Amino acid sequence: MSKKLHDVAALVDAKARADAAGYKTWLAGLAQHVAEAAKEGGFLGFGGEAVSAAESAAVTAIKTALGV
Repeated sequence: MSKKLHDVAALVDAKARADAAGYKTWLAGLAQHVAEAAKEGGFLGFGGEAVSAAESAAVTAIKTALGV
C-alpha cells in the first residue's frame, strides 16, 4: 500500500505541483475521518475505542507515504 501511495504522491508532485500539498493533505485527512467513522469493540455502542491501533497505524503509514 505505501509503495503505491508514495508513487501517487510523486505523480501528483510532478504533474500538479501547485496543488500537490493541498491534495495530499486532503487525502490524509480523508483517511483520518474514515478511521474515526465508527468505534471499534464495545457492546451495543457502549465502550470501545474511536480509532483502533490498526487504523491508527494505517493512517500513519498513509501520511508517511504521502509525505504529510
